[in-house]
Amino acid sequence: MFSDPSMRPHLENYYETQYSAFRARIEDMKEAEANGTAPNTLTSPDGMTGTELSAAQYESMIPSFDRWLEMQQQSSVFDQVEFSSGRLEDIKTVEASIEKSLNPDLTSGVRTVFSAGDTILGYIDNSGQLTVTHPDGKALAKLADEAKTMNMTSEERIAYIRDRGAAELSRSQSNLEITDYTETSMPTRRAFAAEWYPDQDVDARYQEALQEIKSSVEKWVAAQDKQMNNLNEMHAFLLQSQQVEQAV
Repeated sequence: MFSDPSMRPHLENYYETQYSAFRARIEDMKEAEANGTAPNTLTSPDGMTGTELSAAQYESMIPSFDRWLEMQQQSSVFDQVEFSSGRLEDIKTVEASIEKSLNPDLTSGVRTVFSAGDTILGYIDNSGQLTVTHPDGKALAKLADEAKTMNMTSEERIAYIRDRGAAELSRSQSNLEITDYTETSMPTRRAFAAEWYPDQDVDARYQEALQEIKSSVEKWVAAQDKQMNNLNEMHAFLLQSQQVEQAV
């Protein structure tokens, strides 16, 4: 459509209608500037202030018809559909990631916990990855690096860090305690947080993350609706323009 020479006059008519109000506003600004009226001062919702652009600056933002036509060709309907499909897949991926990483009813994946009294020093997850949560547990990091360089399986890494970590930390922590879980007895994220991080509301964090993705989906849907409305509006305008031309 955009490369069809017979459609050029109809597309140009549509282009003019899209920028007519903008151009009228620019003309009013030019007249005001000629009479010595300063540009408006704008205030953002966060209280920041700034001076509105001049008429010349606004005018420079309007693309020529040929540039506008080129822009339309670069963003075809097929491209938009492909982008929409990709964006939807991205959203689904984020949703799945939130479900996997934050749902408090799913397993925490924790296999071994190192603690001293009511302080958690670090823990090993089901894949053999170590998380150090307190400076007194930093000696575990060296063991994790050693296990990694030896290309151990997850179970071997868990055992290696667990056994050597217990021996290492017992020298500095008289009240060291090791808590082990099996693959079937690992606590949920809610239970793990309640035990070691009682000040963290895992349910609230999960709901906030879900709300963020919901908001993202709503914005995406609104953008798609606007895009389709613009496309339908253009098609309706061009059809009417062609009908008028044929009637003359």
